[in-house]
Amino acid sequence: GLGERLGFPGIKIGIVSDVITEMTFIQLYCSFILACQKYARKESGKSDLLLPFAIMTSGDTHQHTVELMAKNEFYGLNPAQVNIVKQEKVPALLDVDARIAAKEGFIETKPHGHGDVHGVLHQHGLSKRWAREGRKWLFVF
Repeated sequence: GLGERLGFPGIKIGIVSDVITEMTFIQLYCSFILACQKYARKESGKSDLLLPFAIMTSGDTHQHTVELMAKNEFYGLNPAQVNIVKQEKVPALLDVDARIAAKEGFIETKPHGHGDVHGVLHQHGLSKRWAREGRKWLFVF
């Protein structure tokens, strides 16, 4: 998502996660995947094993995410293992009575959010691909 509510001018994955290492959140996630991948390679004996990584974006964050990953050379990940998938926007709700929000005569839309992750993975063909590859586990964070 965007970091505007946090006073950050960019996307939230670009925010520095701690002041000691100054790693951004996306850099931290990628380093975690690389560490898991190293362990999986050792345990499986497959030195070329790649753990897939999917990043769910919205219309507001997609291009920024693509650019951030490319600019930082995917933080050590192989670009082939990174899937940047965009969720569509849905009508925004005004309140708990589920009234649709409108502004200046137009329906406001927002990204669907985390609850959409399984549908987005399916929509982009990742569920089928990962099942075909024999993957058994999905870790969502």
